[in-house]
Amino acid sequence: MSKKLRKQIVHLASFAVVAFLIYSNTLLTLGLILMFVACGVYDLGRNGAVDKHIVKKYFLGGGRNTWVLSPFNTLIDLLCKPNKHIYQLHDLPDACNREVRQVIEISLRHKFEIIRHLESRMHNNKRGMLFFQWYGRSSSTQLNIPALQQPFAYVKTVGVSVFNENQSTSFHFGPLRLMLRVLYNISPPLHNEGVYIQVKQEKHYWHDQPLFIFDDTLLHASYNNSSGKRYCLFIDIVRPSPVHRLLSGLVLLFSKLVFGLRRMFYKNWKPIE
Repeated sequence: MSKKLRKQIVHLASFAVVAFLIYSNTLLTLGLILMFVACGVYDLGRNGAVDKHIVKKYFLGGGRNTWVLSPFNTLIDLLCKPNKHIYQLHDLPDACNREVRQVIEISLRHKFEIIRHLESRMHNNKRGMLFFQWYGRSSSTQLNIPALQQPFAYVKTVGVSVFNENQSTSFHFGPLRLMLRVLYNISPPLHNEGVYIQVKQEKHYWHDQPLFIFDDTLLHASYNNSSGKRYCLFIDIVRPSPVHRLLSGLVLLFSKLVFGLRRMFYKNWKPIE
Protein backbone atom coordinates (compact mmCIF):
# COMPACT_ATOMS: atom_id res chain seq x y z
CA MET A 1 0.00 0.00 0.00
CA SER A 2 1.42 3.31 -1.07
CA LYS A 3 2.09 6.13 1.37
CA LYS A 4 -0.41 8.34 -0.45
CA LEU A 5 -3.17 5.69 -0.20
CA ARG A 6 -2.51 5.18 3.53
CA LYS A 7 -2.78 8.93 4.05
CA GLN A 8 -6.09 9.06 2.17
CA ILE A 9 -7.46 6.17 4.27
CA VAL A 10 -6.44 7.93 7.50
CA HIS A 11 -8.11 11.13 6.32
CA LEU A 12 -11.30 9.27 5.38
CA ALA A 13 -11.33 7.41 8.72
CA SER A 14 -10.81 10.65 10.63
CA PHE A 15 -13.61 12.29 8.69
CA ALA A 16 -15.89 9.30 9.39
CA VAL A 17 -15.14 9.45 13.13
CA VAL A 18 -15.80 13.20 13.30
CA ALA A 19 -18.99 12.84 11.26
CA PHE A 20 -20.16 10.00 13.54
CA LEU A 21 -19.47 12.03 16.69
CA ILE A 22 -21.31 15.06 15.33
CA TYR A 23 -24.22 12.86 14.24
CA SER A 24 -24.32 11.04 17.57
CA ASN A 25 -24.11 14.25 19.60
CA THR A 26 -26.82 15.80 17.46
CA LEU A 27 -29.08 12.82 18.08
CA LEU A 28 -28.26 12.87 21.79
CA THR A 29 -28.93 16.61 22.04
CA LEU A 30 -32.16 16.27 20.09
CA GLY A 31 -33.18 13.33 22.28
CA LEU A 32 -32.52 15.29 25.46
CA ILE A 33 -34.48 18.28 24.15
CA LEU A 34 -37.43 16.06 23.22
CA MET A 35 -37.27 14.31 26.62
CA PHE A 36 -37.37 17.59 28.56
CA VAL A 37 -40.16 18.97 26.38
CA ALA A 38 -42.23 15.78 26.71
CA CYS A 39 -41.69 15.51 30.48
CA GLY A 40 -42.41 19.21 30.92
CA VAL A 41 -45.66 18.99 28.95
CA TYR A 42 -46.70 15.91 30.95
CA ASP A 43 -45.80 17.61 34.22
CA LEU A 44 -47.61 20.83 33.38
CA GLY A 45 -50.64 18.91 32.07
CA ARG A 46 -51.15 17.41 35.53
CA ASN A 47 -52.40 20.83 36.63
CA GLY A 48 -55.59 20.53 34.59
CA ALA A 49 -56.65 23.56 32.59
CA VAL A 50 -53.65 25.78 31.85
CA ASP A 51 -53.32 29.14 30.18
CA LYS A 52 -50.39 31.08 28.73
CA HIS A 53 -49.58 32.64 32.12
CA ILE A 54 -49.18 29.21 33.76
CA VAL A 55 -47.13 27.96 30.79
CA LYS A 56 -44.85 30.99 31.07
CA LYS A 57 -44.52 30.58 34.86
CA TYR A 58 -43.61 26.89 34.49
CA PHE A 59 -41.12 27.08 31.61
CA LEU A 60 -39.70 30.58 32.07
CA GLY A 61 -40.58 31.65 35.62
CA GLY A 62 -40.53 30.14 39.09
CA GLY A 63 -41.34 26.67 37.74
CA ARG A 64 -38.03 26.32 35.89
CA ASN A 65 -36.50 24.13 38.61
CA THR A 66 -39.54 21.86 38.49
CA TRP A 67 -39.16 21.61 34.71
CA VAL A 68 -35.43 20.79 35.01
CA LEU A 69 -36.34 18.00 37.44
CA SER A 70 -39.34 16.79 35.39
CA PRO A 71 -37.55 13.72 33.91
CA PHE A 72 -36.54 12.63 37.43
CA ASN A 73 -40.05 13.34 38.76
CA THR A 74 -41.58 11.37 35.89
CA LEU A 75 -39.36 8.41 36.80
CA ILE A 76 -40.48 8.71 40.43
CA ASP A 77 -44.11 8.62 39.22
CA LEU A 78 -43.35 5.29 37.54
CA LEU A 79 -41.88 3.91 40.77
CA CYS A 80 -44.82 4.99 42.94
CA LYS A 81 -48.46 4.19 43.29
CA PRO A 82 -50.78 6.29 41.07
CA ASN A 83 -50.63 9.94 42.10
CA LYS A 84 -53.95 11.14 43.53
CA HIS A 85 -52.71 14.77 43.60
CA ILE A 86 -54.85 15.44 46.71
CA TYR A 87 -54.93 12.77 49.42
CA GLN A 88 -56.85 11.74 52.51
CA LEU A 89 -55.24 10.06 55.53
CA HIS A 90 -56.81 6.72 54.60
CA ASP A 91 -54.99 6.86 51.23
CA LEU A 92 -51.64 6.48 53.02
CA PRO A 93 -50.03 3.19 54.13
CA ASP A 94 -50.95 2.28 57.71
CA ALA A 95 -47.43 2.91 59.02
CA CYS A 96 -47.33 6.33 57.35
CA ASN A 97 -50.83 7.14 58.63
CA ARG A 98 -49.73 6.37 62.19
CA GLU A 99 -46.61 8.54 61.90
CA VAL A 100 -48.57 11.52 60.56
CA ARG A 101 -51.10 11.19 63.39
CA GLN A 102 -48.27 10.88 65.90
CA VAL A 103 -46.57 14.08 64.68
CA ILE A 104 -49.89 15.95 64.72
CA GLU A 105 -50.67 14.77 68.25
CA ILE A 106 -47.20 15.77 69.53
CA SER A 107 -47.49 19.17 67.86
CA LEU A 108 -50.92 19.82 69.31
CA ARG A 109 -49.64 18.96 72.80
CA HIS A 110 -47.00 21.66 72.31
CA LYS A 111 -49.30 23.97 70.35
CA PHE A 112 -49.23 26.99 72.65
CA GLU A 113 -45.48 26.63 73.23
CA ILE A 114 -44.88 26.61 69.47
CA ILE A 115 -47.17 29.58 68.85
CA ARG A 116 -45.53 31.63 71.62
CA HIS A 117 -42.10 30.86 70.19
CA LEU A 118 -43.12 31.93 66.69
CA GLU A 119 -45.08 34.95 67.89
CA SER A 120 -42.06 36.33 69.76
CA ARG A 121 -39.86 36.12 66.66
CA MET A 122 -42.13 37.05 63.76
CA HIS A 123 -42.35 40.81 64.41
CA ASN A 124 -43.26 42.48 61.10
CA ASN A 125 -42.05 39.70 58.82
CA LYS A 126 -44.55 38.49 56.24
CA ARG A 127 -44.01 34.74 56.63
CA GLY A 128 -41.89 32.59 58.91
CA MET A 129 -40.74 28.96 58.95
CA LEU A 130 -39.53 26.88 61.90
CA PHE A 131 -38.01 23.45 61.16
CA PHE A 132 -37.52 20.60 63.60
CA GLN A 133 -36.17 18.38 60.83
CA TRP A 134 -35.74 18.77 57.08
CA TYR A 135 -35.53 15.87 54.61
CA GLY A 136 -34.71 13.49 57.44
CA ARG A 137 -32.01 15.61 59.06
CA SER A 138 -32.50 17.31 62.41
CA SER A 139 -32.51 21.12 62.35
CA SER A 140 -31.16 23.24 65.17
CA THR A 141 -33.83 25.25 66.97
CA GLN A 142 -34.11 27.01 70.31
CA LEU A 143 -37.48 25.32 70.84
CA ASN A 144 -36.62 21.91 72.25
CA ILE A 145 -39.20 19.25 71.30
CA PRO A 146 -37.15 16.04 70.80
CA ALA A 147 -40.21 14.00 69.82
CA LEU A 148 -40.48 16.07 66.63
CA GLN A 149 -36.82 15.51 65.79
CA GLN A 150 -36.77 11.74 66.13
CA PRO A 151 -36.22 9.64 62.98
CA PHE A 152 -39.33 8.36 61.20
CA ALA A 153 -39.76 5.86 58.38
CA TYR A 154 -42.13 8.06 56.35
CA VAL A 155 -42.11 11.54 57.89
CA LYS A 156 -38.98 13.36 56.71
CA THR A 157 -39.73 17.06 57.26
CA VAL A 158 -41.40 18.55 60.33
CA GLY A 159 -41.86 22.29 60.74
CA VAL A 160 -44.40 25.02 61.35
CA SER A 161 -45.16 27.82 58.92
CA VAL A 162 -46.66 31.11 60.06
CA PHE A 163 -48.30 33.82 57.96
CA ASN A 164 -48.66 37.29 59.37
CA GLU A 165 -52.00 39.00 58.93
CA ASN A 166 -53.11 39.63 55.34
CA GLN A 167 -50.21 37.72 53.79
CA SER A 168 -50.21 35.22 50.94
CA THR A 169 -47.84 33.37 48.64
CA SER A 170 -47.86 33.65 44.88
CA PHE A 171 -48.78 30.58 42.85
CA HIS A 172 -45.75 28.30 42.64
CA PHE A 173 -44.57 24.73 41.97
CA GLY A 174 -42.59 22.57 44.39
CA PRO A 175 -39.45 20.98 42.87
CA LEU A 176 -39.49 17.26 43.82
CA ARG A 177 -42.11 14.48 43.79
CA LEU A 178 -40.22 12.20 46.15
CA MET A 179 -42.59 13.26 48.93
CA LEU A 180 -46.09 14.53 49.61
CA ARG A 181 -46.88 17.65 51.61
CA VAL A 182 -49.05 17.37 54.73
CA LEU A 183 -50.40 20.59 56.25
CA TYR A 184 -52.30 20.77 59.51
CA ASN A 185 -53.68 24.07 60.74
CA ILE A 186 -52.90 24.14 64.47
CA SER A 187 -54.99 27.26 65.05
CA PRO A 188 -58.10 26.84 62.85
CA PRO A 189 -59.74 30.22 62.25
CA LEU A 190 -63.37 31.01 62.73
CA HIS A 191 -65.34 30.78 59.51
CA ASN A 192 -63.29 32.89 57.09
CA GLU A 193 -63.37 32.49 53.32
CA GLY A 194 -60.06 34.34 53.05
CA VAL A 195 -57.90 31.74 54.84
CA TYR A 196 -57.25 28.79 52.55
CA ILE A 197 -54.85 26.96 50.27
CA GLN A 198 -55.54 26.54 46.56
CA VAL A 199 -54.12 23.61 44.56
CA LYS A 200 -54.86 23.84 40.85
CA GLN A 201 -58.46 25.07 40.80
CA GLU A 202 -59.43 23.54 44.16
CA LYS A 203 -59.64 25.65 47.31
CA HIS A 204 -59.30 24.10 50.76
CA TYR A 205 -60.62 26.24 53.62
CA TRP A 206 -58.96 25.72 56.98
CA HIS A 207 -62.19 26.36 58.90
CA ASP A 208 -63.68 23.28 57.20
CA GLN A 209 -60.82 20.85 57.85
CA PRO A 210 -57.43 21.49 59.50
CA LEU A 211 -55.72 18.65 57.56
CA PHE A 212 -54.70 18.82 53.90
CA ILE A 213 -52.39 16.44 51.98
CA PHE A 214 -51.27 17.09 48.42
CA ASP A 215 -48.56 16.80 45.78
CA ASP A 216 -46.76 20.11 46.11
CA THR A 217 -45.21 19.98 42.61
CA LEU A 218 -48.68 21.03 41.44
CA LEU A 219 -49.40 24.74 41.09
CA HIS A 220 -50.52 26.03 44.49
CA ALA A 221 -50.76 29.11 46.69
CA SER A 222 -51.68 29.83 50.32
CA TYR A 223 -53.74 32.78 51.57
CA ASN A 224 -54.26 34.41 54.93
CA ASN A 225 -56.64 37.27 54.19
CA SER A 226 -57.47 37.81 57.85
CA SER A 227 -56.46 40.07 60.74
CA GLY A 228 -54.77 37.22 62.64
CA LYS A 229 -51.76 34.95 62.13
CA ARG A 230 -52.12 31.56 60.46
CA TYR A 231 -50.11 28.62 61.87
CA CYS A 232 -49.76 25.36 59.93
CA LEU A 233 -47.86 22.24 60.81
CA PHE A 234 -45.64 21.52 57.80
CA ILE A 235 -44.83 17.84 57.14
CA ASP A 236 -43.23 16.03 54.18
CA ILE A 237 -43.78 12.27 53.85
CA VAL A 238 -42.19 9.75 51.49
CA ARG A 239 -44.64 8.93 48.70
CA PRO A 240 -46.40 5.55 48.92
CA SER A 241 -44.34 3.18 46.77
CA PRO A 242 -43.41 -0.51 46.44
CA VAL A 243 -39.77 0.68 46.60
CA HIS A 244 -40.03 2.68 49.83
CA ARG A 245 -36.39 2.08 50.81
CA LEU A 246 -35.15 3.40 47.48
CA LEU A 247 -37.20 6.59 47.80
CA SER A 248 -36.08 7.06 51.42
CA GLY A 249 -32.48 6.69 50.26
CA LEU A 250 -33.00 9.30 47.55
CA VAL A 251 -34.48 11.70 50.12
CA LEU A 252 -31.41 11.20 52.32
CA LEU A 253 -29.08 11.71 49.35
CA PHE A 254 -30.85 14.92 48.40
CA SER A 255 -30.59 16.23 51.97
CA LYS A 256 -26.85 15.53 52.02
CA LEU A 257 -26.37 17.37 48.75
CA VAL A 258 -28.35 20.52 49.57
CA PHE A 259 -28.82 20.66 53.36
CA GLY A 260 -26.50 23.65 53.62
CA LEU A 261 -28.47 25.43 50.89
CA ARG A 262 -31.94 24.61 52.21
CA ARG A 263 -32.74 28.24 53.02
CA MET A 264 -32.69 29.14 49.34
CA PHE A 265 -35.86 27.03 48.97
CA TYR A 266 -37.55 29.36 51.46
CA LYS A 267 -35.90 32.65 50.49
CA ASN A 268 -39.20 34.51 50.87
CA TRP A 269 -39.62 33.24 54.45
CA LYS A 270 -38.02 34.37 57.69
CA PRO A 271 -36.08 31.39 59.10
CA ILE A 272 -36.95 30.97 62.78
CA GLU A 273 -34.77 29.05 65.20
